[in-house]
Amino acid sequence: MEGLLSAAVTAEIQVHAVAAYPHEACGVIKDGAYVRTANVDADPEQGFRIASCRLNDLQPIEAIVHSHPDGPDCPTAADMRGQIATAVPWVIVSTDGKGCLPPFAFGDPVPVPPLVERGFRHGVTDCYALIRDGFRLERDIVLPEFPRDWEWWLAGGDLYRDGFAQAGFRSLGEAESPEPWDVFLAQTPRSPVPNHGGIYLGNGEILHHLTARLPSDPTRLSRREPGSRWQRYVTHWLRYEG
Repeated sequence: MEGLLSAAVTAEIQVHAVAAYPHEACGVIKDGAYVRTANVDADPEQGFRIASCRLNDLQPIEAIVHSHPDGPDCPTAADMRGQIATAVPWVIVSTDGKGCLPPFAFGDPVPVPPLVERGFRHGVTDCYALIRDGFRLERDIVLPEFPRDWEWWLAGGDLYRDGFAQAGFRSLGEAESPEPWDVFLAQTPRSPVPNHGGIYLGNGEILHHLTARLPSDPTRLSRREPGSRWQRYVTHWLRYEG
């Protein structure tokens, strides 16, 4: 995926996003260049759609691109579902109509960033993404992706408890002790459901990525640290059994 967002492609994407505001701009990356397409969605201020005939004519493509007028600077659940369905990277750029944040790419075809000290972006490099990437890199296990909106835990969602069995995990019994590569679920004080997770590395150490106040915060880094700091928030211990 090296070179997907070159300086030239990034500039073209940002110019299009500002020009289309308050509508969502959309296009594709093909042969290393950004190609604008028309947004034929019925409500282009709230979504985007590229005509199927146009998308077919442009194949093969390297990525699908669209803008988020006034944010959020992270994928929505609908974006994540769309990326999975198309099986190519998606690129999002947030704009206020005057300027743009740097565009970012997401999806399984995008190289996995280092597990430690990666910046936070919900749905891309958040706590579940860290678990998923860790299992993919270190254990060659591909866990399912769960499309999710920012702050799902405050909108009636229960991502972890609804999904851990589907992902191949079982809950540990009271007599079982955590082992390396077991996963913990935690419930932060303002959440009505478990909304955080991480990996137990052994010797009392965990790997996790705390959420941020905003949907994207490059200063909020994933880290290894003593698990004792999180013990009072842990609600479940899970073990992968496939």
